[in-house]
Amino acid sequence: MTTNYQRLLVAIDWTSASEKALELSTMYTRENNLQLDILHVIDSSLLSFGNVDVSPSSQKIYALEQKNMHKLEGVLARALESGSSEYQTHIHLRFGDPRKVISSDFPEEYRNDLIVLGTTQKNRIQRALVGSVSSHVIKTAKCDVLSVR
Repeated sequence: MTTNYQRLLVAIDWTSASEKALELSTMYTRENNLQLDILHVIDSSLLSFGNVDVSPSSQKIYALEQKNMHKLEGVLARALESGSSEYQTHIHLRFGDPRKVISSDFPEEYRNDLIVLGTTQKNRIQRALVGSVSSHVIKTAKCDVLSVR
């Protein structure tokens, strides 16, 4: 069975599993001349605490955004050094619920036909409390999903 993918989305969260997913996606898109969207989602639920308004200042949010964008630019630079095309490799940073952004919002906007994720790094209790992003994406995405260990 062969599927002709055109645009891949690799979601990264700075874990070793997502680094492996990124490495494989970069190699696959480079070898097959495909578009690659590299996405990091900052979980906006972590920026507040329940009903208590302890949200960080706009300066702290800006610093968080800049820190993550700097990391993404480093990822892009490594991809370009390994031979990827600057016209086919794109980085994106979003705020929101990673499960929803990765499974539906972003792929609909950019017409991704394959999502590549690293497997969850959460323990059983963490998954029970907040759920696994990869499990949610696999269950709800409208396109193909590849989970990498």
